[in-house]
Amino acid sequence: MDLVFVHLNTPLPKYLEYNLHNCIRMFPEKQVVLLHNHLVNPPKIEGLRAVIIEAESRWNELDQLYSHPKDFRGNFWLTSSARLFALEDYINSTNEEIIHLESDVIVSQDFPFESFHKLEKGLAFPLISDQRGVASVVYIRDKKAAQILTSTLISEARKDPQTTEMLSLKKVYQNNTEYIQILPIGPRHLDAYRNITQKFATELVQAHSIFNGVFDGSEIGQFFAGTDPRNRRGKILLRYDLVEGFANIKNWTLNYDSIRSFANIGLNGKEEVAKVFALHMPVKDPKIFDRKTQAKVLMQICVNGTNPEGVRISIKILFLAILGMVRRRLGFEKLKHS
Repeated sequence: MDLVFVHLNTPLPKYLEYNLHNCIRMFPEKQVVLLHNHLVNPPKIEGLRAVIIEAESRWNELDQLYSHPKDFRGNFWLTSSARLFALEDYINSTNEEIIHLESDVIVSQDFPFESFHKLEKGLAFPLISDQRGVASVVYIRDKKAAQILTSTLISEARKDPQTTEMLSLKKVYQNNTEYIQILPIGPRHLDAYRNITQKFATELVQAHSIFNGVFDGSEIGQFFAGTDPRNRRGKILLRYDLVEGFANIKNWTLNYDSIRSFANIGLNGKEEVAKVFALHMPVKDPKIFDRKTQAKVLMQICVNGTNPEGVRISIKILFLAILGMVRRRLGFEKLKHS
């Protein structure tokens, strides 16, 4: 089973390089793969398999259909969807069973690869709301599963040019429930969730019995560690319930497990906790991904987890945002006077 990351724009960020190093170190028996396009110069990491993925006709069609701003982070809305095509292309060429992790997802040393391998269903990912799935952690068994994963991207974009891969993933689930295993996103207790259907509740309980642990869709890491500073010109929001999905996240507790060197998730007022196998960290602080500092940072995040809502500032991102504004303004002024 390969462990696959995808990066399709701009230089490779430092946090992803750390993440690749960590996964190779923790799982020497697994092939860690980076799928990338020609814009990316992959790092020279021993044990890393770097594979160039060429854009194909579906990428171009999706790019024409999407009405999202194309100058946002190197055409982010396209690349976040096109990575699913890249995964399908990789499986079509290798016929390998894979786990895909988003670049800002960290995993525990006891990540349950064998539980995925034993699944009755060929595709698995988290659902975070009644409208959205998320590709933070995706299990893909074979070519059929890969085809199902990408099956709604084009059709949904034709219906709604403002759709995203998260909205499309929910459609994938609705159209193929018999073939898809949802991943547990939080505590086992059903009162940890809101606005869930009986079907989701049943599948959540069943998923916990399979994995005995949790795979963060987006809420846990974003709530406890902070939001992406690039979204708000360097501002990092802490302990804000922004997703407003199934997870009643303000009632969850995050605890550091020194035995696992990772986190456990629980519910206020309940003693039982669940192992967290994957944490989605959109704040992208390299210290969270660096094995030398990860444990210390995770412990601090857990300690601060009961604090009220707060805001931090990333000086680096704020500086880059101001620099970008100045450059754009100067460029505008030059055009105005030319």
